[in-house]
Amino acid sequence: MKIFKHIISFLLIIPLLTFGSTATTPDGFLKDSVKEVSLFINENKEQLDKDDTFLRDQMNQLVIPKLNILLMSKIVLGKKNWVSSSNNQKKQFQEAFKGLMVRTYMKSLTTFDGEKMQFLPYKPGKRADVAKVKSIYLLSEGELPVNYRLKLNDAKEWKVFDIIIDGVSLLRNYRSDFRDHIERDGIDSLISELEAKN
Repeated sequence: MKIFKHIISFLLIIPLLTFGSTATTPDGFLKDSVKEVSLFINENKEQLDKDDTFLRDQMNQLVIPKLNILLMSKIVLGKKNWVSSSNNQKKQFQEAFKGLMVRTYMKSLTTFDGEKMQFLPYKPGKRADVAKVKSIYLLSEGELPVNYRLKLNDAKEWKVFDIIIDGVSLLRNYRSDFRDHIERDGIDSLISELEAKN
């Protein structure tokens, strides 16, 4: 579980910092991001390592806008819980979930190593607005398959909404935990718990 969390946190950063990338394909978006985040880390590593405020700000400014937080929120809550929630609860949950992403993965920004990523040839799927990009994470003990799921928004921008590590979905893990909490204590309790940790 330790390596699973490390790999997820490491990989969550890779496709997200595009700094104005012009890539129009999902695989181009990811490949450009590997190069660009490496440059960003090299230029800011000392400050990223010692300044948590700067690190958190970079996550909020550069990473979070590249995630489809709305779609992720719908998936992790599940259709039943999403539909039964009020508009205010939906907004509160999205903000709390965004905070969870920042808090959980911001430290991994400083451990980025783009040379460990190898993307496989991209094959478009049935839907033009949804894509899966496959890659391999090169570990000392072997290769680890990693799939990215992306969706094209109304502005024709690709946004990441899930990462699958060796067949295990990042969102599926959260969904299981959240479902159990909601069934036990309700969605307001889940929101409050997430907010308290942010």
